[in-house]
Amino acid sequence: MKQTTSKEVTAEVYTSFVDTFFADSRSIVVGAGLQVVIVGSAWLDTGHPVYIVLIIAMLATAFLRLRQAEAYHRDRANRPPMDIDAQVRWATVWENRYMWLTGAATTQIGLYAFAALQVASSEYSIISSMIMVFGTFPTVVGRIYGSDRLAAVIVVTLMAPTAFGTVLRGDAAHILIAFLLIPYLLLVRTLVHDVRAAVLDAIQGRWKNQEIAERFDIALNNMSHGLIMFDGDLRVLVANKTARTLFEIPEHIDLEGRYFDAILRYGRARKVLSSRQVERLRRQLMPMILEGGANKRFVLNDGRHVEFKSNPRAFSGAVLTFEDITERINAEKQMVNMARYDALTGLPNRSYFATLIAERLKQKATNGDCMLVMLDVDDFKHVNDTLGHSQGDALLRAVANRLKDFHLRDILISRQGGDEFMIFIPDRPRDEPPGQIAELLRSTLTGVYTLSGEQVHVTVSVGLAASDRTSFDLTRMMVKADLALYRSKAQGKGVWSVFEESMDAEYKRRQMVKNELAKALDSDSLAVRYQPIVDAKTGKIVACEALSRWNHPELGDVSPAEYIPLAEEMGMIGKVSRSVLNRATLDCATWPEEVNISVNLSAIDFRRSRLLDEIDHAIRQSGISPRRLEIEVTESAVIANETEMLTVLRQIRERGIKVSLDDFGTGYSSLSYLHKLPLDKVKIDRSFVEGIESGQTPIALLRGVANLCRTLDLQVTIEGVSSDDQLNLVLATEGVSRIQGFALGPALPSQSILELARRTLLPVSPVRLMPKKPAAAS
Repeated sequence: MKQTTSKEVTAEVYTSFVDTFFADSRSIVVGAGLQVVIVGSAWLDTGHPVYIVLIIAMLATAFLRLRQAEAYHRDRANRPPMDIDAQVRWATVWENRYMWLTGAATTQIGLYAFAALQVASSEYSIISSMIMVFGTFPTVVGRIYGSDRLAAVIVVTLMAPTAFGTVLRGDAAHILIAFLLIPYLLLVRTLVHDVRAAVLDAIQGRWKNQEIAERFDIALNNMSHGLIMFDGDLRVLVANKTARTLFEIPEHIDLEGRYFDAILRYGRARKVLSSRQVERLRRQLMPMILEGGANKRFVLNDGRHVEFKSNPRAFSGAVLTFEDITERINAEKQMVNMARYDALTGLPNRSYFATLIAERLKQKATNGDCMLVMLDVDDFKHVNDTLGHSQGDALLRAVANRLKDFHLRDILISRQGGDEFMIFIPDRPRDEPPGQIAELLRSTLTGVYTLSGEQVHVTVSVGLAASDRTSFDLTRMMVKADLALYRSKAQGKGVWSVFEESMDAEYKRRQMVKNELAKALDSDSLAVRYQPIVDAKTGKIVACEALSRWNHPELGDVSPAEYIPLAEEMGMIGKVSRSVLNRATLDCATWPEEVNISVNLSAIDFRRSRLLDEIDHAIRQSGISPRRLEIEVTESAVIANETEMLTVLRQIRERGIKVSLDDFGTGYSSLSYLHKLPLDKVKIDRSFVEGIESGQTPIALLRGVANLCRTLDLQVTIEGVSSDDQLNLVLATEGVSRIQGFALGPALPSQSILELARRTLLPVSPVRLMPKKPAAAS
């Protein structure tokens, strides 16, 4: 905000007014010369010495005023930089100085009028004095309007002596004239205010227009868009800095009044535009400038993209605006690339891959066979977990590079996500059957990859589906290739498979089983059967293993080996385990106290945060003692998450629940887990029993494992005993605590277990009655 010295005059205007007081020294010289001539003439006319005194005073005052003006200009030139307030104070000092000397000069004119009326009157002196007095007033109105104080001093010093001299004449006419001076003074005062107001309005209007012009100029030249305003003849009225920059027109060249064609010639001369581009711009932009229309885009010689837009003016002419949209075009291209390509490998992504396949099929007019291959990296999660995700990304890039170098060049490759890739082969080579191509892909990608100094051996699983191009359907082919890949992964690592129709039937069966399993779990319609576990000494049932069973109205009896893996895949294994646990503990509550219940939990169960709460709930709900519940865990489940598993097993055992290691002997680290895990029992896997009656499996191996467990104070259960011969051999083995298997009965309903609990299930065999002898090694 501007500083002000009053409500009307700003500080800048005030200092400018003061500056005008000292602007022209010649007026002082001319004014003093005229006064001396006029007063000197009065002296010659009257001979009175008072006029000589006035002449001397006028000359002295004029001299002092000239010196004052020189001092002002010198002080102004040497003045240091000041803020607004300091400038106002400085101007006020010089206004006061000017006012005193100017007041002295006008007082001398008033005194000349007084002398002409009262001291040395003559017709000349009276007329000339009145001319001097009233001739000075225009100076007040036209030059001194900026200072109220100075105007008041001049008016008073001129009119007071004149009026006083007129009154002293004594007659009525002169007295009337004296009083008539009062409205004249008011008129002069009014004129001073009016002139000052008009000047201030003009100054403020000029400043406002200048400010608007400056703002417009700043806004115009700081626009990101180029702008050229034309009249009706396509001559330039206004062109901003951006427009000049686009066509590389120097600042010293004035564009105003030039035709648009001249601008295009400048662009061609500066090699911004080629001759062809100039012609194209002239042909397409000229009509658009005059008539408006859709925006037009052009590419300049240096690769920049420019978009032009025209807005016709209301009366004539138009405003042409244009923008360098190179960054926008590049960003759009980048967004398209991001939408179409995988950022990690640079390969087409899933959606764009489908578009490319459709385009490629349109190009293939002739009939023929094509193939779709789906593959993924085996154990890719292991690479991420052991080497880090950055190395995993590097491996995926390396796999993509090998695919790009595959010997079949006319192929489309895509990364579908994760470690899964897909290849479309539009023309199946006649000399290479699908299986051969699948093997070539597998062998190309299988091998050692060097990742930042680390060598990683990689295998891939491949699934391939073939079709003729005319009936190719991507969705259906993806399902087939995926089914083939699923078969490969089921068979092991580093395997390829070609789709067969039987896979489709398997797939449909899997989908049906998954759908019906979800319904069965929601309705809690899975059943639980119990396989007896018999004490090797008494032959009595001491426990039962709870086994999930599912009988479907249409599918019949579905094997747990089929639906349990599907439940894990669907993330529903927790529902299965929870259902078996609740049902088994409730059934156990109906059995005799000496019969316990054993429930097998998967590795996924042990990763669920609510497992312990579910076990506690099952015990509370059934009312059985925790010691009657046994939790079985497989070695593979322990290996999947050893640290967390140990913590959960300890918490289970602290509740008084027994812990048993199931399928012992099937893993690589079984012996080490015997002392690591908080175990009560060990169930030796059926693989140690199969073939012992025929000698295919050495009985010594079973005896050794049983003795080892017994020395660790662990109860030993032999599972999978399926015949009387196997049963007799197991009964003759030292260290066996319990026996489980089909030889003792199949998995039964809860009510049947209650009946069997009253019986002795083990036969009284000759082996048990004979004295025990050292067993010969088999």
